[in-house]
Amino acid sequence: MIDRNRVVLDIEKLTIAYGDNTVVRDVDLTVRAGEIYGLIGESGSGKSSIAMACLRLLDSSAAVSAERLAVDGDDVRSFGAREMTRLRGRRMAMVFQDAMGALDPTMRVGRQIEEVVRRHRGLSRRDSRQEAIALLGRVGVPNAPERVDQFPHQLSGGLRQRAAIALALAGEPDLIFADEPTTALDVTVQAGILELFRRIRDELGVAIVLISHDMGVIAQTADRVGVMLRGELVEHGSAAEVLLRPQHEYTRRLLAAAPTVDGDVVPTTTDSPVKLRVRDVSRVYKSGGRPVTALRGVSLDVHEGEVLGIVGESGSGKSTLAKLLVQLESPTTGTIALDGEDYSRMRGAALRRFRRRVQMVFQHPAGSLNPRLRVGRAVAEPLAVADVPADRLRERVAAAFREVGMAGFERRLPFELSGGQKQRVGVARSIAGSPEIILLDEPTSALDLSVQAQILSLLTQLRAAHGLTMIMISHNLAVVRAMSDRVAVMRAGEVVEIGTAHQIFTHPQHPYTRELLDAVPSPNPAVRSSREVMEHAA
Repeated sequence: MIDRNRVVLDIEKLTIAYGDNTVVRDVDLTVRAGEIYGLIGESGSGKSSIAMACLRLLDSSAAVSAERLAVDGDDVRSFGAREMTRLRGRRMAMVFQDAMGALDPTMRVGRQIEEVVRRHRGLSRRDSRQEAIALLGRVGVPNAPERVDQFPHQLSGGLRQRAAIALALAGEPDLIFADEPTTALDVTVQAGILELFRRIRDELGVAIVLISHDMGVIAQTADRVGVMLRGELVEHGSAAEVLLRPQHEYTRRLLAAAPTVDGDVVPTTTDSPVKLRVRDVSRVYKSGGRPVTALRGVSLDVHEGEVLGIVGESGSGKSTLAKLLVQLESPTTGTIALDGEDYSRMRGAALRRFRRRVQMVFQHPAGSLNPRLRVGRAVAEPLAVADVPADRLRERVAAAFREVGMAGFERRLPFELSGGQKQRVGVARSIAGSPEIILLDEPTSALDLSVQAQILSLLTQLRAAHGLTMIMISHNLAVVRAMSDRVAVMRAGEVVEIGTAHQIFTHPQHPYTRELLDAVPSPNPAVRSSREVMEHAA
């Protein structure tokens, strides 16, 4: 039996500072066995710092003070390095956002789990292998006896995250910190991971601190919720109290900024001409000498001035289609035409003209910016390639920064900017050359809710100001619903459904579209009860 009154994590007056910069201030937090406690807040609010302080993994420059910092009744402030090593994994563990970074790429998945089992539970090599297989099966990894011998890169993103959770469970801990564990996952994979956390809570009695900036994830998983703002816990209570009857203004702002797929979508129609036409496009790659079809017979139109959303899970062909649309690759078969001109095989001057007309905003703005170049130079480079005269170049760059709300930031380096500011630089670079079409590849996936809302608002303003045509590729259906006029749904390299946003979100026809919509976590915790009933019935 699970003693749900047993306090597993007990924090009083936790404060964390780096010199004069206090990142966590006087936080009190209690988590009990068999409970999921959701910590929500934006980047820099102190959520992850709390977890790292409990695990004693903060940088040596961090000054940590607390009146109490106890795990299962033992105050870890007095523990030495050896005691903390035994505590990590055996009494508490961590599931990180990036499963690939948490798993050793040079070791088979099973060997990594076996090491933890032997270290903390003293099992033999043979028994630890059987336990690794059992753990992988418990967290929902199919064909566990085969998967146990695979390397992390051989697993999909969802399976890697399940393997990371199995690794965290290997020492039979009482407490797990899960730091943004579903941020990069597709909605159906995310739904499976959230269900897994609930099952771990119910079957094993593990206490889980779930750290996230996604209101839907917290609403569908957490029993109690704490809201962090600039290092302080500004509101806490049951999930229903905090998310349905928020008392703090900041909590209300977070909820207001969260896009959803619920409610009606205003019907839209367009009689504007076709700007971009894709006809019967396929893309075949070679892998080990064998053909692999990434796209199969894709046909769609993008009308002038509209936003076309493209959704689907990893492996559906979204990114491959994006590369073809911006001419980073050419189709194996089929045609892509801009204003009636087939550009899929353009070369030389014609291709350079095309590049000025079609631009792209990438998913990871930090990765698309040279860390050594000032961001003004990064925005200027494509203009210089387009032979914009030097006397006009600086003016165009300054105008682009003003349009994205970053006037005067041209001399900054990327590391001096927040994630939202980096994404604004990416948008500035895309509009500086006055393009006609902008392709957005997961433009908000790594951003906090309020920053995400700001970027979406900015894109809407730019679309109206310049008459831009936009193609938004995302696995976040709520973002696509908020932005798109029409939506194409992709699965296994094919477009399985296409229609207006109203049609797709209110009357989906394809079973896969309905499956995607059903998997989106609602920020309303009242919706959870029916889903949990269905899970237990299954």
